[in-house]
Amino acid sequence: MNNSATSPFGPGLQVPISSASPSGSNNTTTGRPPLWNSSSRRKMSRLYLYTTLPLDKIVAVVHAKSPDTVPGQDSAHKTLNAMLNKQPRWLHPRNEGDMARRLEELSLSPTRTNSTYNSVSSPMQDASRPIIPALNAVPTPHLVRNPTRASLEVPPFNQYSQPQRHNTSRSTAQAREQEENSHFKTFLRRPTFMTTSTDCTTGTFQSLLKGYDHPYVKTVKRLIKRYTAPLSRRGSSLSPISDEEPTMTSWLEDRDAPVCLPNGPYYMPGNFLCIDDVAQNNYTCFDGTEEHMKKSCFCRPMQELREPAWITVQGFSGTGYDALTLAVNNSSFEERDQFGHTVFHLMAARFMGDELFEAIRSVQDVAILNEQNTAGQTLLHVLHISWFHSGLYLQHLLDILAGKGFDFSARDHYGRSFSHILLLRDASVSLRNHLLQLCGPTSYQKRDAFNMTPANAVVPEPIIGINRTYTQAMDIDPPVPTSRQDNADPYHITDLQQEARTLKSIRDAVNDPLLEDSEGRNGLQCLAAATLSSVSVTQKYNLDKEGMPNYQKNKRDKATKHSDSSTSRLEFRRTLLESLLAAGVDPNHYDIYGNTPLMTFAAQLPEDDDYTNGPDIIKNLIKAGARVNARNRAGETALHIAVRCGHKLAAKQLVNSGANVHARDAAGRSVLEVADVKMRSLRGQDEAEYAHLEACRAWLSGTSGGAVQEPTVIQEWEYCAKGEN
Repeated sequence: MNNSATSPFGPGLQVPISSASPSGSNNTTTGRPPLWNSSSRRKMSRLYLYTTLPLDKIVAVVHAKSPDTVPGQDSAHKTLNAMLNKQPRWLHPRNEGDMARRLEELSLSPTRTNSTYNSVSSPMQDASRPIIPALNAVPTPHLVRNPTRASLEVPPFNQYSQPQRHNTSRSTAQAREQEENSHFKTFLRRPTFMTTSTDCTTGTFQSLLKGYDHPYVKTVKRLIKRYTAPLSRRGSSLSPISDEEPTMTSWLEDRDAPVCLPNGPYYMPGNFLCIDDVAQNNYTCFDGTEEHMKKSCFCRPMQELREPAWITVQGFSGTGYDALTLAVNNSSFEERDQFGHTVFHLMAARFMGDELFEAIRSVQDVAILNEQNTAGQTLLHVLHISWFHSGLYLQHLLDILAGKGFDFSARDHYGRSFSHILLLRDASVSLRNHLLQLCGPTSYQKRDAFNMTPANAVVPEPIIGINRTYTQAMDIDPPVPTSRQDNADPYHITDLQQEARTLKSIRDAVNDPLLEDSEGRNGLQCLAAATLSSVSVTQKYNLDKEGMPNYQKNKRDKATKHSDSSTSRLEFRRTLLESLLAAGVDPNHYDIYGNTPLMTFAAQLPEDDDYTNGPDIIKNLIKAGARVNARNRAGETALHIAVRCGHKLAAKQLVNSGANVHARDAAGRSVLEVADVKMRSLRGQDEAEYAHLEACRAWLSGTSGGAVQEPTVIQEWEYCAKGEN
């Protein structure tokens, strides 16, 4: 078979494979023990990502039990680069404050707390009373911020205890005083699975880390001993980026991805404007239910919404009442709440029809009518359900807004315009068609995250049964992408033909920016999925240079200068991106699976060689109008997807471009929780993938990223001055 066949991706979007293999292989024919094994590589990565220690100190700590076989600096640098790719310096904590924040969030992770069997808890006690260990299968009481003291815990498993030394009261008091004044005070107060003697015995580490104070040394020891990699011991990996075997698993087929939302998001900021209605209607929820565990119920908003929120469970707050009074009495509409709502949002959400009509007529700066909240919702997106009970009343509102130049095509974070909302609310065909006439011929024909595209409709014949208006207009479950691992053709002829079609779609999109392929992808999404080098094609489909099946079970070849991760190929991809954007291809287009171009690039861009062009592609796409916090059908942002795929460079660029680090997906998971879940799915040999995921988690939880383990509702949706929420 000729390997000159075209080379872009096929139907499933592939997670780029990190082909770098760690230096100092375990395989040896001389009988000498290897300089690096899976455990030592993971320890080195963890110390590099969570401490300010220089590399030589890290190597010494990792090889403390075998000081005679400590690798040299060249070996250490090669191994570090193999784990974290080129130029990883930006991943290293900048100072002890950065280090402390990363460790604080790590200590709040249930996954990392549960990485050892049997968790222990003890209630807060008076300092003068002895601390009694108590077994508890659920460690979550510990996972709260600002605990008052640490607990004594069960003896460690497979720990080699150091000879205990008698500490004088003076030295003990001095150590406690140092901890109280240390950056790591909170981290050191966290419970551990180490006995007091083991936790306090830092003799070996102290000798290796001369010049570092007691709290720092104790922190390093706890990081090494307690917060190990939460890897699965199962025989097969759920990771879509396994380094042990060639994989064709798409990130769309990742079993660790959240389940898709059936009909739309559980709640958005617009719902907060009527949170008192929810409370007064005897809303009930029970601990342990799936809805409550996924944080998709209204429990958290009801508990967290307090002044200065305009509406709380008691109704209007003082701040909300003042904003409404200013608007009604003084025609002053400049006030905003913490979620970016205007008074027009407030009136629309609370069915204050007369006040809203008068406010629209009297407003001088009509641009305020198009203001969107932090989820991209306009005043029409948040309309109270009562508006939809009278088609004429709602039509009157639409006509008044049209006279003010309202933008009916504005879309929320799920790509839904008000036309989509009308379908969701089962509005009449005549009202939907009336709105489409107000929108214009081109602004409304866009697919949302739920695969629904509004279009002119004919009045249906009366039928008996369930109204299918909405479900017929939306395919909630599009065809599941077929895994090419199930393809029995060793030559991958069908896959290569699809590669050719993907390249053709990119070329054609320059002249036809509205063009879509069979999966609803536009030219930008095809570019994200395309393989642009024959080298990467042969690696992807396990073919040799002649296009024949390669049955040798070797580890992947190192990235070459002609692969998709090379500078030349990434520069070519960036040039194609600029051509497509200049041609008018939509950077916010949703494919049939509910993903945008930014999401596909976050999942697809390789990071194992060139480390500048990939982030530039993401930055240019966002500058061209791609919404950095758009959500897919599973509630994921591009940042969730980048973390799920272990793409640290993409994650960094997304954050620098305004990505919300506090967003939760449909499973209620923060970006830090996503990293934890992915690490738990890895096998013990997947140390490179572990390092990539740990790198995402560590940098995001540091001072540059600012992510937290358990974001609040306020943190997720409040207005962020850094960029679009």
